[in-house]
Amino acid sequence: MKELNFLRNFFAPFSKRIYFVGGCVRDEILGIKSKEFDIEVYDIKPEKFDKLMHKLGAKGVGKSFFVYKWKNFDISLPRTETKTSKGHRGFEVSLTQDEKTASRRRDFTMNALMKNIYTGKILDFWGGIEDIKRKTIRHIDDKTFTEDPLRVLRAMQFASRLKFKIDKNTVKLCKTLDLSELSRERIFMEFEKMFKSRYLYYGFYYFIVLDIAKKLLSLDFTKKEFFYLAKIYRHNPVEGYFLYHLRYHKNIKPQKIITVLNLPNALKRQINIKKMPKTVTNRFLYALALKYPLKTFSILNGHCCEEWIKKENLWDKKYKPKKIDPQNPRHSILKEIRNYDIIYLKRPSDVRL
Repeated sequence: MKELNFLRNFFAPFSKRIYFVGGCVRDEILGIKSKEFDIEVYDIKPEKFDKLMHKLGAKGVGKSFFVYKWKNFDISLPRTETKTSKGHRGFEVSLTQDEKTASRRRDFTMNALMKNIYTGKILDFWGGIEDIKRKTIRHIDDKTFTEDPLRVLRAMQFASRLKFKIDKNTVKLCKTLDLSELSRERIFMEFEKMFKSRYLYYGFYYFIVLDIAKKLLSLDFTKKEFFYLAKIYRHNPVEGYFLYHLRYHKNIKPQKIITVLNLPNALKRQINIKKMPKTVTNRFLYALALKYPLKTFSILNGHCCEEWIKKENLWDKKYKPKKIDPQNPRHSILKEIRNYDIIYLKRPSDVRL
């Protein structure tokens, strides 16, 4: 990597204790290609570090946290964080030159690995490599873990992305944390990662087991409900899939989900898409296509009626009535749709709302 070689040469006169830290080391062990990299720089004083970052052209993203952004690298000094007040900004930050002390502030053992950018040697103080092999998410320290309740949501989304189980002691600890102090922006950031994940049913399991469903949306699930939805969540074709099926199965008002999770407009539109009826007809689909193209409706519902929708050119386009009476537009449109011979279309067997 050209940028990494540049950084090696750039820091070489000042320190040889420069480490990749966190997720990029974990992903390398898992064989996942990282797009962003975190680097911690040891043995350089803050004043010198600031000057070097200015010379590099890096942008400070939190001066009090000694973090700079350069291309796809986050470069920082090693630090400890002590909780002093509520909220994600309520931390007292101090520098440290001890690798183990710095790694203790991280959430899970798999995210506390450090790899020297010069020698390639990996530092693993908390058993992170073994936990990755065991496909287990395990917290490092009881006290530091509980200082940020966002870690409960991070555990959920990591399980969903990596198909990892969460250690039983970590589950117990997560269930004790109060999620009410989290901002809606931070909540959505973690849910968004789960919504895009490959193993959505793992995320759904921990959505329930970690009490996230109960604390954020006041939801409880029976075993029957869990297995029903878990079967649906073995698929994950679009970002809104999780919330769409959750909303209709639990009969949740869309505005509650939108408010609690701070949904962007694209997801607002997806969870407001019509529920698939027990009997799907061409007339129903024509009426639905007056509002929006049917691509997302079809995908959300197991590619329901995809062949018919594409044949009628309604996959990416709305339905346009042939004639509209300006004196009574609604009546004329409904009359046109009702004039079509009814065609009963096959529903997918694996999606039943």
